[in-house]
Amino acid sequence: MVLKALTEELAGASVGGVRSAWTWRPLASMTPASVADVLRRASQGDGHDFVLAAADIEEKDLHYASVLQTRKLAVSALPLKITPADDKSRAAKQAAALCEDVLSRLDLPEMAIDLLDAVSKGYGVGEMMWDTRGTLWMPTTVLHREPQWFSWDRDTGRDLRLVDGSAEGLVLPDYKFVLHTPKIRSGIPLMGGLARSALWAWVFKSHAMRDWAAFCELFGQPMRVGKYEAGSDPKDIAVLRRAVTEIGSDAAAVIPASMVIEFVESGSKTASADLYQRLMEYMDKQVSKAVLGQTGTTDMGGSYAQSKVHDEVRSDLLRADARALASTIRRDVLRAVVALNLGPDVPLPKFELVVEEPEDMTALADQLQKLVPLGLDVEQEWVREKWGIPQPKAGAVLMGAKPAPDPDPEVDPAGEKPGKTDKPEKSAPVAVAAQAQGAAPGVVALALDGLDAINAQVLDDGWLLLDPLLGPMQAAMDEATARGETAAQLLERLSALAPQLDGSALTSALARTAFAARLAGQGGLDAG
Repeated sequence: MVLKALTEELAGASVGGVRSAWTWRPLASMTPASVADVLRRASQGDGHDFVLAAADIEEKDLHYASVLQTRKLAVSALPLKITPADDKSRAAKQAAALCEDVLSRLDLPEMAIDLLDAVSKGYGVGEMMWDTRGTLWMPTTVLHREPQWFSWDRDTGRDLRLVDGSAEGLVLPDYKFVLHTPKIRSGIPLMGGLARSALWAWVFKSHAMRDWAAFCELFGQPMRVGKYEAGSDPKDIAVLRRAVTEIGSDAAAVIPASMVIEFVESGSKTASADLYQRLMEYMDKQVSKAVLGQTGTTDMGGSYAQSKVHDEVRSDLLRADARALASTIRRDVLRAVVALNLGPDVPLPKFELVVEEPEDMTALADQLQKLVPLGLDVEQEWVREKWGIPQPKAGAVLMGAKPAPDPDPEVDPAGEKPGKTDKPEKSAPVAVAAQAQGAAPGVVALALDGLDAINAQVLDDGWLLLDPLLGPMQAAMDEATARGETAAQLLERLSALAPQLDGSALTSALARTAFAARLAGQGGLDAG
């Protein structure tokens, strides 16, 4: 019996049965009274007409259909992640591998969109079809089932039954159905769908659209007034009446010369038309807030900062939908696969739909620009991965500052050949001259004068003089790295460390050097 239930359709449609693929919707024209009646019966356990009305407004209200589809597609596009329940158990790793194989076979995005019908109606149902011919029993597909084919038990309102003609309905067998009931509102699932709110928005919007259409039909053209002389022939009056009536569509009419047709414009049409438009735009914004939690990505207007805040709110809903759907798939799909193939006691793997948070790359670049010169070690590979920049190939032309062209070695800037000028050669920098005391072959050693010697001494002792400043900063960065602190936390740590840094040795050395150089310059003497 269990095998037959897994391989055959239990909730399929049939011609003439209680579950028909072709549904007649009695709510073609909803009024506030009919909406109130539908919602009242749904709150008492009869949700048949409610789910039909929810599907009806998805077809008729283009804005509601758009934002609802946006929310569904955002979840269906998320990447999945499966990890074993623990890293030590062989059974846990085997269960994770099996579940990963199952999900790779199923059309997960399509199944997600079908199950996310629960966002509108409060619950979404799928029926799993199994292949039991091999050593492993595997689900091959998850068929979408119409929510009106199911009912909720009268006692708790939380036990879903299949409509089969009986009063209570058929109890759903284990390992066969996937039931998604996201926690959008507290209470029973039938009361949690967003369509309960969207129905009111639609009925008000539909009445505004109907009145607006009547207004356009009535005032889109000027009022036609036909005038005839007293004592006119009734046949001529009938011709004038027909001409006034049909001139709007025909744009032409033939009337007796003694009669006149005047066109009277209404002066208040613009204000009245704007009233209908503002009402419909207001209702659309309320629907956007209900479905997406914001209006910034659906309606134009507002600042960039407002759009960033709106995106964050929408991200919260995306994470909630992802958690709820992952929990449903883990409970109804993965648990069935593991229990039927490995046993009910094997631990279920962890399953999640990964929502990647957008990162502020401008702020990250600013932090790197400040921290790298201070000695923070950052791997280039990590930076390339963050920005998606590939490693350059050998011989590739690289971007960067364009170097200045080298001068012609045969011609100096004055246009004369080397060796034909009496100008002295430029002396090498002090650093090169200082290193030239024990220079390698080919390096010319230049004698140091007194000022160069003082500068060289300061440079030689530089790291010792800088140690009281750089030492505590390096220790703070090492500690921040060990604790895994963020760049912002490291900057706060360095700011708090600033009063403790001792730069007196460096200040004293620089002051002595400057004093000696000044005396030598004033006296025209060699400071050596």
